[in-house]
Amino acid sequence: MTAPTPYLSPIAGAFNAFVAWLNRQLTDRALLLEAEIAVANAETKQLKGEQQ
Repeated sequence: MTAPTPYLSPIAGAFNAFVAWLNRQLTDRALLLEAEIAVANAETKQLKGEQQ
């Protein structure tokens, strides 16, 4: 395996920064969806309790 050429290093750094940013965006969205699901589940349980 050869060492990366110097001109690829900034490209790799920018790509890694982009991947890290994208990962944060997806993680934040996943956490929001988890919270929305938890609220919907709680509302469903409450509605089921009111119907009985």
